[in-house]
Order: sequence, then structure tokens, then C-alpha cells
Amino acid sequence: MVSWMYRMVWESIWIFSFMVPVLWMWQTVFAGKYTPKTHRIGLWLFAFYVAGLVAVTGVFQLLFMKPVFAPYFNFELFIDIFACPMQYLLNFFLFVPMGFLVPLLWKQYRTENHVLLFGFGTSFAIEVLQMFCGRTTDVDDLLMNTLGALIGYWMFLAAERQTSFCLLRRNKTAEAGVAVSRAFQTLAYEN
Repeated sequence: MVSWMYRMVWESIWIFSFMVPVLWMWQTVFAGKYTPKTHRIGLWLFAFYVAGLVAVTGVFQLLFMKPVFAPYFNFELFIDIFACPMQYLLNFFLFVPMGFLVPLLWKQYRTENHVLLFGFGTSFAIEVLQMFCGRTTDVDDLLMNTLGALIGYWMFLAAERQTSFCLLRRNKTAEAGVAVSRAFQTLAYEN
């Protein structure tokens, strides 16, 4: 397990290293100097999250192997929930950052439907790509990923209620950190 985690960290860093020049060029050429510093930091954080997502889901393997369409499908809901409950939790928590960061960084994704669609679409794309790299395409993964994105969005809403923070409008990183911790507290006490 530890060696797998080290491999995922190094793959994430490797993927992120390819994203750095593209993101840097986009920020300097297209975004310009009018983008708040905290928004730029948020974009870098989101890029590193996406790199980790690509590494953990196995989609990264498609770059180094010949894609072979040999899918294994599971369309039964919660078939392994008692045998592998950790798998369900990990799929859930994998998409919580997406549900939080996407509406935080982009105004057009500040509705529940947009975040649900973004989370579902990303998860669906991953599941389709996993058919070409020998991984299982599982309806449970799709459901838990989408649910994780929804909970992440609710955390964003709770943080926004606690303060008026937003990386698009504010330039205070400390305020964003306080708001995130308050969102966790709010969700913990509401349940």
C-alpha cells in the first residue's frame, strides 16, 4: 500500500510538471495581470488536484501502453459495499475537492446543477477511459464520485455563508483558509 502511494505521488508530480508550462503560459498570456493572486494560487492547486486524479484513476497509463478495449463492467449498485467499504469512501472523497474548488474558482459553476454535471461528466469520462486500460468500469464509482462533488459544493456554500470569500473577488488567502475550516465545522455539527 505504501509503495502504491509513493508511486501515485510521483506520478502526480510528473503529470503536474507537464501542466506547469501550459498553466503558466495561459496565466501570463490570456489571464494577464488582472487575475487576483489568490485565484492564480487556486488554479495551481486545482491543477495539482487534477494531476493526482489522473494518476490515481489509472488514466495516466494510457500514455505508456497500447490501449486495449477489454472492459469489465459492474452495473449492480453497492455489490461490494460490505466487502470493500473503503473503496466507496475513497471514491467519495476523491471528488470532494472538485466540488469545492470548481465553484470557488469559476463563477459559472456556482449552482448545484452545474457542479453535479461537472462531477458526473468528469467521473463518466474517467470510467470510459478506464475501459481502455484494463480497469473496472463501475456504476458505484460514478455514483460515489458525483456524490462527493455534491458534498464538496455544499462545503463551498457553507464556507461562503460563513464569510464572503471567493478567490475571484477577494485577495486574502488567510480568510479562505478560515472559511474552509468553518465549513468543515458547520457540516460536522449539522450532521
